[in-house]
Amino acid sequence: MPRAIETRDLVKEYGDLRALDGLDIAVEDGEFFGLLGPNGAGKTTFIETLVGLVRKTSGEARVFGHDVVDDYREARDAIGLAPQEYNVDRFSPFKRSCSTRPATTVSPRTRPSAAPTRC
Repeated sequence: MPRAIETRDLVKEYGDLRALDGLDIAVEDGEFFGLLGPNGAGKTTFIETLVGLVRKTSGEARVFGHDVVDDYREARDAIGLAPQEYNVDRFSPFKRSCSTRPATTVSPRTRPSAAPTRC
C-alpha cells in the first residue's frame, strides 16, 4: 500500500525565497499528522503543493502513490483538509462537540473498502 503522503527533496522557490528546502516526509496510511511552525515556515506552501495549487520547483511529492504533478487530480481527490478556522466551540470537550453533530461521518474516498468513522 502506498504512503498517504511522501515527499523527497521537495523544493519550492519564489524567486530568491526558498519556501520549501528539501523536505522529506513520510505519512503512512491511517496516521494523523499536523503541521506546526511559525509564520513563513512553509506549511501553507507544502499543503498547496500537495493539492496542486502551487507547482513544486523540484523534488518528488506523492499522495497515496499519485504524483502531485502528473496525477494531480487523483492526488487532490485523495486529500481531506481541515481548515485553520474553528468549526466547533473550541472550549467545548470533543465528545460534546461530536454529540451535537451525530450524523458526522468521515469516509475515505480513496479506499472504498474502508469503513466510515463516526464522530
